[in-house]
Amino acid sequence: MSEATITLIAAVAFTVVGVGTFFHLFLMVFMWPRTTGTVIGNTTDLRSTDGNEYAYFPTIEFEAADGKTYEVRGDIGLNDEWPIGQKVELRYRAGNPNHTTTMNGWQRLLFSAVFFSFGIACWYAWSGMSQD
Repeated sequence: MSEATITLIAAVAFTVVGVGTFFHLFLMVFMWPRTTGTVIGNTTDLRSTDGNEYAYFPTIEFEAADGKTYEVRGDIGLNDEWPIGQKVELRYRAGNPNHTTTMNGWQRLLFSAVFFSFGIACWYAWSGMSQD
């Protein structure tokens, strides 16, 4: 496979991931209902290979627009346990309230921008290769 073909494949892949993650962020911000939940517990995940560093993820209880109460695992891990009773703003998919996010929007936007930037760089490199 030529370098131009590999660069083209990378350009398409990076662009698709960048645009896809931005579109998903857009849907979460403008289409998913917003609510406030309460931290009712913590779960841990091993963060290091030596077995002594953990990330603590909140177990959050919230009431959705359908009037039902849901219990979900938060998607942001901390070095220390989340305080029980802490209020947490979250968004959830209306059709599946178990699919939630505590909405770290800047992090998601940065992730999208980085992939989209790599895509633009690959498109630029590929356009230079295809003119030769």
